[in-house]
Amino acid sequence: CKILVTARCQQDCDLMYCQRDVQLDPLSKEEAWTLFEKHSGIHDEECSSSPDLLNVAREVAFECEGVPRLIKDVASSLRNKPIDEWKASLDSLKHSMAKWKIFLSFRGEDTRYAFTGSLYQSLCQGGFKTFMDDGGLQTGDQTSPSLLNVIEASRLSIIVLSENYANSTRCLDELVKILECKKLKKQLVWPIFYKVEPSDIRNMRKCYGKDMARHENIFGVDSERVQKWKSALGEVCNLSGMAYSIGYVIYFCLLCSIIFILFEGLRIVKK
Repeated sequence: CKILVTARCQQDCDLMYCQRDVQLDPLSKEEAWTLFEKHSGIHDEECSSSPDLLNVAREVAFECEGVPRLIKDVASSLRNKPIDEWKASLDSLKHSMAKWKIFLSFRGEDTRYAFTGSLYQSLCQGGFKTFMDDGGLQTGDQTSPSLLNVIEASRLSIIVLSENYANSTRCLDELVKILECKKLKKQLVWPIFYKVEPSDIRNMRKCYGKDMARHENIFGVDSERVQKWKSALGEVCNLSGMAYSIGYVIYFCLLCSIIFILFEGLRIVKK
């Protein structure tokens, strides 16, 4: 007797100590479209006469990212529906299946090879699409347009506020953009206070006070850019977040559970 166990998370398979792991990749575009055609009835007599509907249908199928169950469910739900509902579904998929669902904002030299690096691995293993910039999208002292697009496409931004976070103008620009997306796009934002006190950030004390004073000397006390940074730092301290204080294993399990709940809550609300 042989037992085949399926799971969406690689970590679950590892915990089962199976004799053999077989990883199934997403469907190709051709396979995805074939499956979508089968369950959507897109080639029924009425539908096939509308080239606009066919174009939208193809986009919907490809936004499902090759996941068979999602393709089947979406296709079945749109069967015999008017084109307006197809377009609404496409818009919803583009939002929910964003290329980068979680964006990590952090000071590289502080946490890249320690806390944030481990956090990134933990989130990826938990099945979350996570973006952690390796410096390839940054140019000069400005945040690149490519990185700003990644922030806009995210569903959740995690801000790791470490000792030298405010030392980086790039990090501060990221923070301003993230909070803008929170207001305009209803993006979820979660600060993590990594070995720093929120009150020190809010009141510009210790390293945060020194770094902002240096920025004021360079850009000017009345600089609009500096004022935006100060306002963003004050705002992020008033958000619900977590302080780094417990062990890695327990912490990451708790973290992934909370993020899962956040995403599930957003999905249920949208439905």
